[in-house]
Amino acid sequence: MVELNWHDYLVMVSLVASIAGLVLLGDNRNSQPTDDRTLSEEILIKMSFTYWIVYCISFFGLKLHLPEDSWLLLSLKLTTVLSYLLTASSILSLPLQRMAVRRVED
Repeated sequence: MVELNWHDYLVMVSLVASIAGLVLLGDNRNSQPTDDRTLSEEILIKMSFTYWIVYCISFFGLKLHLPEDSWLLLSLKLTTVLSYLLTASSILSLPLQRMAVRRVED
């Protein structure tokens, strides 16, 4: 049995929240975005949620007791780092994209 601390519970709650966010965003299949800006914002938010789900799953995969020289452990560590960085870049690119669109409109 793996012992969990407060950070593990926080990641677990954020995993459930990300899944709920994707379900809520994917629920509006009938309504098409009105313009390219809305579509790109929606895609960036979906990417953020998806990358965070991958991070949470790989984070909990690291809690498994794997041998230190295992290729699975190395790939889980790499996946965790890459998905964390991709989540951060998706979140940071949303306001940058809004500023770029606003600058083009002016």
